[in-house]
Amino acid sequence: MDEFPNTNGYSFSWTQPYNSYYGMSAGEIYQDLTVREEMIRIEAVDNIVQNMLTYPDAEAILLKIRQGDTDD
Repeated sequence: MDEFPNTNGYSFSWTQPYNSYYGMSAGEIYQDLTVREEMIRIEAVDNIVQNMLTYPDAEAILLKIRQGDTDD
């Protein structure tokens, strides 16, 4: 008996690829994408702050405290 009894001479199979959102609702997908985008923004701001040489706003606040300015 032949090991491959296909009389047509060929055979194939196919599997449906699924993305990582399979089984999620539209709201869950939107929430996931929103969180990813927000994390990218936070990381970008963190990098900007990390690369700053001075912090003018913080320095102004500290100077005001040191001088005892009571103009509030």
